[in-house]
Amino acid sequence: MGLIRLIIFALVIWMFWRLIRNYRANLGSKQRPGEKKKLPNGNMVACRYCKVHVPENTAIAHDDQWFCSESHRAKFIAEKH
Repeated sequence: MGLIRLIIFALVIWMFWRLIRNYRANLGSKQRPGEKKKLPNGNMVACRYCKVHVPENTAIAHDDQWFCSESHRAKFIAEKH
């Protein structure tokens, strides 16, 4: 009977330790309300043609609009005119 109690006690302590560790990890990763998340590649912008989001530094700009590729920019311009 003593061995079973010891195993249960160790299991409870292990579960408590995991909960505390997960809580502390989540506490550091939570974002404050109203705070914009900074991405390593800059801001994300939506392609005007297909609506896919791409990093701003790899997107193609044209008349204050963003495109994921040169072909989507060309297709958008062709359809517009």
